[in-house]
Amino acid sequence: MTKQLLTVLAAILLAGAVTAQDSLKSPEEFGLNHLTEYFGLKPSDLTFRSDYTEPDSLRLKLVANLMQNPLGMTDYVGSLKTAHVLRQPEILSRVLFSDLASEYQTSRGRPYRPTIDEMQNRYNLAYSDLTLNGLLNKIATYLDAIFPGSTEAALKALSSDERRFLTRQLKQIATQREGEENLSVEAVDSVSQVEERYLEEFVSFGHQIDKDPIMAAGIDCLRDILPDLRALQSALAARSTSVGTLMKTTGYLPDNIDADAYLGIQSGWKIGGVGNDYYSGDYHFILDFGGNDVYDLEYDPNNPHGVIIIDFSGDDHYRARSDFALGSGCLSVGLLLDFDGDDRYDARSFGLGSGWFGFGLLYDEAGDDRYDGDTHVEGAGTFGLGLLIDESGRDIYNAAYASQGFGFVQGGGIIYDRSGSDTYYAGGKYKDINRYLDHYLSMSQGFAYGIRPWMSGGIGGIIDLAGNDDYTTDIFGQGSAYWWGLGLIFDSTGVDRYNCFQYGQGVGTHMALGGLIDASGNDFYTGGGVMQGCGHDYSCGLLIDRGGDDTYVGKDKVQGDGSANGIGLMMDLSGSDRYFGGNPDFAQGAGDPRRGFGSIGLFIDLGGTDQYAGNGRDNHYWHATRRWGGGMDIELVPPDSTGEEDK
Repeated sequence: MTKQLLTVLAAILLAGAVTAQDSLKSPEEFGLNHLTEYFGLKPSDLTFRSDYTEPDSLRLKLVANLMQNPLGMTDYVGSLKTAHVLRQPEILSRVLFSDLASEYQTSRGRPYRPTIDEMQNRYNLAYSDLTLNGLLNKIATYLDAIFPGSTEAALKALSSDERRFLTRQLKQIATQREGEENLSVEAVDSVSQVEERYLEEFVSFGHQIDKDPIMAAGIDCLRDILPDLRALQSALAARSTSVGTLMKTTGYLPDNIDADAYLGIQSGWKIGGVGNDYYSGDYHFILDFGGNDVYDLEYDPNNPHGVIIIDFSGDDHYRARSDFALGSGCLSVGLLLDFDGDDRYDARSFGLGSGWFGFGLLYDEAGDDRYDGDTHVEGAGTFGLGLLIDESGRDIYNAAYASQGFGFVQGGGIIYDRSGSDTYYAGGKYKDINRYLDHYLSMSQGFAYGIRPWMSGGIGGIIDLAGNDDYTTDIFGQGSAYWWGLGLIFDSTGVDRYNCFQYGQGVGTHMALGGLIDASGNDFYTGGGVMQGCGHDYSCGLLIDRGGDDTYVGKDKVQGDGSANGIGLMMDLSGSDRYFGGNPDFAQGAGDPRRGFGSIGLFIDLGGTDQYAGNGRDNHYWHATRRWGGGMDIELVPPDSTGEEDK
């Protein structure tokens, strides 16, 4: 009997082996067990050892653990999906704080604890309402004592020059230069050498930074002030008080008073009523009760401080006049809380939920909103946490680079969008001059990045729970990661479109983990190479679509491809789907040999009438041309036989 016939018989036996016991497993678990057994493997064989590379002190424990169990990405995404509680952004923040522990960290840094003297009221009262004054007292304690004390605790081991390095030289490493394609080869090489010297310098002292106190201080602040804000909202809605009553002053204030001695009107503070207000400058605190307001805000990173902006309602326009403005935690805590209205946010770089050695949160509770920024915006974290939570509305997210759920070194960056049909676009500004003249670096939309071999990456993700969403990137994005990072997208419902040119849609490159999970909807995935469940160079990339009639288009190293000793996995659990895989040697379950051993590429389709251009075939098993690659298309739940033909 020929080897080919034995393979066919084995496939037939396996296809008929879906027993009652098998049906108790989840479709994903069944599919993985089934196909790996067909290849003489087990799901536990899909793992990487940490000693493939030199460890560095900046590696995250979560990423190191998932490298040993890459399939655990699905459980982790599930935990993120349920981590946010409506109207309580501090809960998701706390969960992500716990996920940002270093690999060998045994305890977490705590926020600064103010002294009794610091907690006592050192201000005269400008307003007469006790509830408002209680809120202002809490905020003053955080802004005047807890935040600066926590920053000092985080950076206590650094010299003044090293602290300036964080917002000058290191900032240059994290950003791109527009028009660099016009520089000479010599000029580009010179810039690279300078940046390498910066990296060497930062690595020499970066491990001494403790990001925890600042993040913990920001989360504690949220926990403490949100109940007071909700109480104010409820009182205003019930008309048990009014904005006019809240803003009533204590009495006659002399013209020659020192405003800095009065709580609520001190320097850097402003409280606005229900009219259309205009704010301009570098503020510490703004509380606005309503109106269509305009904010022209700036921030000086040479004088770091906490920023808290609270807007109760109105169609507001937030405009950054500098970097590190609008929901930016730069060496401190930045909170921007907007509770209602169709708002527009125009940032430069390092804003809109950006944690740069700090904690930055943009929380928008309602409205159809638009977010625009350049670099390290819209949920981006470096040595800290950057979080953008939007709880309702049809929203637009635009950015150029390293944004929209971006995790850099020791950082976490997340967009959490609960509802609405949203549009995500990242790219179009900074060309990928090392490879192309007509494509742009995006490094966004659930992307995590480390700098090989200097510093491990962080955690970047987008969680979108409802709506027909459009995702567009160019190079690097959509649930992908580079060098000990973890990049993820989870989209729960809707007809979604994912478009990326290269390195996207569930891709890990160079010791990294990337995953894209879409729970339902008739979705479209289009792109070029190294896409759609591809793991390259000791990395794992997975793409899982759990429901709907989907279309997948790719060119090379796509749809379950293992490359350079990587693991690529693609699974479609139901629906009638179409697959266009380009090069059949590197598509739909393919694993190439490198370094004397192979890669693993797995493709699984568990239902529907499917069409293939490539290795796959409806209701069949197949081997790729390489040893550890292949796939299966079976009916996990056979169609009901009582159709029209039985009538």
